[in-house]
Amino acid sequence: MGMIDGLSQLIFNIYEAFTVALYAKDNDRLNCLSSVTFAKSFRENRSIPIEGTLPGWVLKHNEPLIIPNFDRDENALGYYGTNEGIKSFMGYPMETDGVIIVDSKKKYVFTDKEKKILSSFASIIHEELEREKKLLDREDTLEELYAEKRILSLFSELNQSKISVRDVLQEMLHLSGGDFCFIGMEKRGKLFIQDVAGPDVYDEIKKECHPGESIASMVMEGGREMLLPHNSGYLREKPLFFPGEPMRARQFFGFPLVSDDVPFGVIGFVALYEPQLKESAIGVLRSLSSLLALYYTSLWVKQHLERLKDFDPVTGALQFDAFLALMEKMTKRQDRFSLVSVKLLNVSTYNKKMGVEFTNDLLRKVFQVVKYCTGSQSFVTRKSGGHFYIALKGSETFETRNMVKVLHYGISKSLSEESLSDAGSMIELGMTSFPEDTQDLWELFEKPEEKKLRKIIE
Repeated sequence: MGMIDGLSQLIFNIYEAFTVALYAKDNDRLNCLSSVTFAKSFRENRSIPIEGTLPGWVLKHNEPLIIPNFDRDENALGYYGTNEGIKSFMGYPMETDGVIIVDSKKKYVFTDKEKKILSSFASIIHEELEREKKLLDREDTLEELYAEKRILSLFSELNQSKISVRDVLQEMLHLSGGDFCFIGMEKRGKLFIQDVAGPDVYDEIKKECHPGESIASMVMEGGREMLLPHNSGYLREKPLFFPGEPMRARQFFGFPLVSDDVPFGVIGFVALYEPQLKESAIGVLRSLSSLLALYYTSLWVKQHLERLKDFDPVTGALQFDAFLALMEKMTKRQDRFSLVSVKLLNVSTYNKKMGVEFTNDLLRKVFQVVKYCTGSQSFVTRKSGGHFYIALKGSETFETRNMVKVLHYGISKSLSEESLSDAGSMIELGMTSFPEDTQDLWELFEKPEEKKLRKIIE
C-alpha cells in the first residue's frame, strides 16, 4: 500500500501528530491498514475492538470526533500498549467501513479547520483504497484463472494415474484459501472421510460422520451445496464430522459429488481461524467438484469393467484363467482343498435342438445350483461348454462327499424342470483332493475324471 502509506505520512507531517493510523472494519474489530507513529507501544498488526474504543465510536456513529483536551483513560484509544500521554484526539470515518485517527501530545491542536482538511484526506484515501481493491480483485481473478487451468491439467494426469487425488485437493485447497479440504464418500448409507489435504488433520481420514447430525453429512444427504459464512449458526451448533471433534470450523464451503442425480459423496473446504475462504472462487470450486464427481464415476466404471474380465459373461462364474491363478496360489501355499468336476453331457445337442438362449439359461441355472450347494467360500469356473470346476477348502471328507451327492441331486432336479429326460444320466461328477491325490496342478484337473460320482456312491 505505497500510496496509502504516503498519505499517512503526509497527514502525520501536516498535523505534527504523535500517531496517525488508518483502520478498516473486520467483523467486530478494526485492523490497521497503515500507520506512522512515535509510540513504541503502538503495534500495527494488533487489531482493536469496535466496542469501547474511540475509533470504534467514530465508525459506529459515522461521525467525526474531536477531543481537544484528552483527559480520559488512554485504554479508550485501544491502540496503545502503555500510557503515552496523549492530550488531543481526532477521528474521521471513511466510506469504506474505516476510520482515520490522529492524536497529539499537545492540547487544543485539532479544530473544525483540521477536521475539514482531514475530510479531504478521507475522500482521497477512500478512492485509493477502492482503486487498490479493484487491482487486487483483478490479480485474484487472474490467479484463479491460472489455478483453474493448472488444476484442469492435473485432472488429465489424475486420469492417467500419474498423480493422486490428494495432489488435486492440495491445488483446490490453495484456490479456496482455506486451512484444509476433504472428500467424504457414502458407504452402506453412511458418510466416511476418505481423503484430506491440509496440515494436522489427517486423523479425520476414514472417520464415520453421523447421519443428519454433521454438516458434512447434510451436504451429501441433501444433495445441495452448503456455503456457510464466518461464525455461521450451523457451524456453532453442529459438528463438521462428529461430536467432540478436536477442531472447530469457522467457515465452510461444501459441494455434493453427484452421479446421475444421485449424491454419493461430498467435497468440503474449511477455514479454522479468520474468514479466509474466497467467495470469488465458489464458481470455480463448484465446476471442479463436478469434474471430481465425473472422475470417480469413470473410475468405478473402469474398475467394474476390470472385474468383469475375470467372470464368464454367460453364467457369472470365474474365468478359467482367474480360477487357475487361484489354484496356483493355493498349491504354492500348500493349502488343502478339494476339486470337484461337474460336466453336463450333450450341451452341443441342446444348442442345435433348443437354441443358444435355452442352453445359456440352463448353464446359468446349473451355476446357481452349484453356488447354492457349495456355499460362498467355494470358487467356481466354467472351463468350456457345460464343464464346471469347483474348488472347496479342505480335504475330501464324508461331508464333502455328501455335498457332491446333494449337488448331483440339485442339478438333476434343475434339468428335470426343463423337461429333459434322464436328467441324472446327463451329469458326470467327480472329486479329487490336494495334496492327497496329487501335488501336480494339471494332474489335479485330470483326477476328478477318474473319481466319478457313482464310484463315490459305490
